[in-house]
Amino acid sequence: MQIGSLPVCTINVFGNNIENFYVGSLEKVALNSLFQQFHLNNFFMILMIEKAVGEIVADDCETLLNDLQLVVIKPKSISKLHFNTDCKGKVICFTEDFFSLRYNDNMLNQFAFLEKEAQLVFSFSEENFNLLYSILSFAENEFLSCKKDMHKALRSYLNIFLIEIERSYKPLKKSIYPGFAKEKAYKFQNLVNSNYKLFKFPSYYAGQLNISTNYLNKISKQYFGMSSGEMIRNHLILESKRILHYTNLSVSEVAFELGFDHISYFVSFFKKHTGETPEQFRKKELL
Repeated sequence: MQIGSLPVCTINVFGNNIENFYVGSLEKVALNSLFQQFHLNNFFMILMIEKAVGEIVADDCETLLNDLQLVVIKPKSISKLHFNTDCKGKVICFTEDFFSLRYNDNMLNQFAFLEKEAQLVFSFSEENFNLLYSILSFAENEFLSCKKDMHKALRSYLNIFLIEIERSYKPLKKSIYPGFAKEKAYKFQNLVNSNYKLFKFPSYYAGQLNISTNYLNKISKQYFGMSSGEMIRNHLILESKRILHYTNLSVSEVAFELGFDHISYFVSFFKKHTGETPEQFRKKELL
């Protein structure tokens, strides 16, 4: 199904006074109609499924839900959730800024399960699931208490929660602070995610990171397997496909949305890197 434009879900969907963190019952998600249509999140949302029947679609990945599962929906993912309203579980939502107020602004990069390419759904043993669930229960009690230094405590609970998930996801991986090259690489990735509409050449990003374009290419190939230029182009193509698939915006509107001055530039760019025009891609996806 296509819509005029994708609704953007902010974390205050859980309450007008909620700005950057929320933890509560899974039922809050199941009862909210916004989550039942395709939408964009601008925050991390982790669902702990104790018991539920339903499905989730995120960036064209469709998965049936089972008990003792954890679902990780990352910022800027296009997703749709549907499960029974008598479900049992918890949800925790947070923005990158919330976590970074205590921890270094690149610290989320140490969690492999939060990377864009990581899987959507994880299954856990009952023992591991119960451990994670208890951490969220403590966090929920703190969230509801509104005590002094509540946010500091919540960031600590969040950090412990993420560490425990990471241990299960990659139990042999050591939790370390990223080195200089990795830090720059992931800052580059974040910059591309935020600025790709306005800045489409590596020189801008190298300048923002205070490194040379050659060094940016080196670390991009090292950590992402592609040059910095390819990284930018691939992100543009991905966003182009998402808009063409999930909305009914015209090709010229898509071009404008992505920062192209002329529709012809966009069509040529898209065809060069996909082998088909935007209209051909859209028609194929609708079959």
